[in-house]
Amino acid sequence: MKYPDIAFEPFFSWYNRPRIMYSPGVRAEIGFEMSQLGGSKVVMYTDKGLVNAGVADMVAEAIRSSEELELVGIFDDIVQDARIDIINKGAEFYRKSGADCMVVVGGGSVMDTAKAVNIMIGRKVDDFQPLADQAALWEGAKPLPPHIVFPTTAGTGSEITNALVVLDTESGVKLGVSHPFNADIAMLDPELTVALPAKITAFTGMDALTHAVEGITSTAAEPIADGLGLHAIRLIFKYLPLAVKEPDNIEARGNMLIASSMAGLCFGNTMTGAVHSTAHALGGKYGVPHGLGNGIMLPIVMEFNVEEAPLKFLMIADAMGIDVAGMDPVDAGMAAVKAVKDLKKEVGLTDTLTDLKIPKDPDELQALVELAAGDSQISYNPRYLEEEDIRNLYLKAF
Repeated sequence: MKYPDIAFEPFFSWYNRPRIMYSPGVRAEIGFEMSQLGGSKVVMYTDKGLVNAGVADMVAEAIRSSEELELVGIFDDIVQDARIDIINKGAEFYRKSGADCMVVVGGGSVMDTAKAVNIMIGRKVDDFQPLADQAALWEGAKPLPPHIVFPTTAGTGSEITNALVVLDTESGVKLGVSHPFNADIAMLDPELTVALPAKITAFTGMDALTHAVEGITSTAAEPIADGLGLHAIRLIFKYLPLAVKEPDNIEARGNMLIASSMAGLCFGNTMTGAVHSTAHALGGKYGVPHGLGNGIMLPIVMEFNVEEAPLKFLMIADAMGIDVAGMDPVDAGMAAVKAVKDLKKEVGLTDTLTDLKIPKDPDELQALVELAAGDSQISYNPRYLEEEDIRNLYLKAF
């Protein structure tokens, strides 16, 4: 395909943290790398599922085996979504343990919880709620205690983004927060992801695909994000089915971790769009896992957006492996929508909002519509949405 010339704003800035290390077994480097950052007394943040599966212990053993580090505590009370009450408990645990650094082992909820804890430690505060209400914590921000993260899912990209999403359990609303100092090092170790169940592998992979597609089509998109997002899409279409069908396939697991981080770098700089807005509302009101919500809404929102950004969807279709030579860009975009639907079937992700027991009641739908309309990501969608548009997107998901 001859790539089209894509217009972009005459000014943009690119932000990139942390350092990324990749290798099967890279966790063995934790002692040296953390000591270089100045940390020695480690608290690990994880969840009970990863403890029971033995995944957390794979990293804990690497810490215990190092000459430089002491594991002073493991905080495993983190549940789905980064809840402010648990974030506050996590910060209290860090202080009582006498820690001077953190190692994080988990998926998006664990990684976002730990980011918020480290911000609290750096700011010497006891409650994250006032910080969550500010959304952007960049003014006067200072470096935080040493922080190394091991993602155990290939989806959220939280290991390399400076944003986190927290759940205000009292209002049932998910709040986006950003801070310039996230993890110091993201260690991508595919051996930590082989225990991931097939369905979670599938919907976290669809989460990464959503990040790439929305990052490329965002109103804030630029060439660097396009490059990262398009290659992430190539990797996801090649390796996600393999990772689902062959969970021990380290090559597939590794490429999915790399794709997830590339997609995270893409959307972390350009934001997302209506898939995320509608999925955030589903998560906040009904507890739908973020990756699953994104997987359900992605092809529906793509179809809504195709005519607004046809050249972008032409490139996306090409990255998916579709032969777009001579094809009209809108037709190529619609072929990309079909390819996403086919990929979902191939990895066994057939859920609808009906399957998730989301009520189709007009009042309940209106509440969802209002949450999505107020979400910060909606403004980055390439096509403007009225409330009626959002309602129609949800109705197509039943």
